[in-house]
Amino acid sequence: MEEVARERLEEVPFTLPARREMFGAFTPLQRLRRRVEDVLSGLGLAETYTPSLRAKDPDPNALRLPEPISVDLSVLRTGLLPSLVDAARRNLELGAEGIALFEVARVYIPAEDLPDERVRVAGILEGDFSRAKGIVETLYAGINAEPAFERGEDPLLHPGKTARTGAGVLGELLPGVLEGAWAAFELELGALLQESRDPSYEDVITYPPVRQDLAFAVGDDVAAGDLVAAAREAAGPELREMRAFDVYRGDQVGEGRKSIAFAVLFQSPERTLSDEDAARLRERIVGALAERYEAELRA
Repeated sequence: MEEVARERLEEVPFTLPARREMFGAFTPLQRLRRRVEDVLSGLGLAETYTPSLRAKDPDPNALRLPEPISVDLSVLRTGLLPSLVDAARRNLELGAEGIALFEVARVYIPAEDLPDERVRVAGILEGDFSRAKGIVETLYAGINAEPAFERGEDPLLHPGKTARTGAGVLGELLPGVLEGAWAAFELELGALLQESRDPSYEDVITYPPVRQDLAFAVGDDVAAGDLVAAAREAAGPELREMRAFDVYRGDQVGEGRKSIAFAVLFQSPERTLSDEDAARLRERIVGALAERYEAELRA
């Protein structure tokens, strides 16, 4: 068009386009993505970008390009963690220290026609399972949600140090994948969006809390999250916090059992709780856990 018009360009009138009202806003998923990126960067993780194409994928049904540019870029990935492991390995080889990376990108799940594209966030950093759990807990807090952890599995993660939430998986890398201990996680933004909620506010409680440590011996297959849920149901809103901080296995609790220690906080918005009040709430918790999980109070 330019080549045709340039012969008589001087005859084309110069006018400005009419300005119309323009409105725009992020979609809920876009807002969530921005929030997730802000939280992770605030925790010290650096955002990285890795190719969507890989040489291979853990899923044998992963989509393969009919005419790839190279053998190393021939399969559409179904997860982000393998790419982040490769990125961390390259950084280690170059002598980098304090590696902590995250990526927000699409994965491509095989389907009948077109792939099912999902946006996920994944991260990898030096540390053990507790490091991964802390990152995920902080991420959930940043979107006003509370994670429920249960046992999980992933080809790249240690089978005894892997957990799952409603949005994805987290844990410690298998020994030998990278030198040292590494924490990792991969969560789906669509699932996180379903779990997130609008912020709510309540009055600051001015009455002092009562703090106690409680340890319960339970079967090895009982999850700490299940004990916390049962305790909240039994004690009610005056149980403000119950956080697992230690797990012990040994002769003192018997074969096939473990002891989980919890930091417990009781607090009322109406009055100062007495020692008798705390004992009453503790007994409710002990009774409920004993009935449902055959839990024994050790301390």
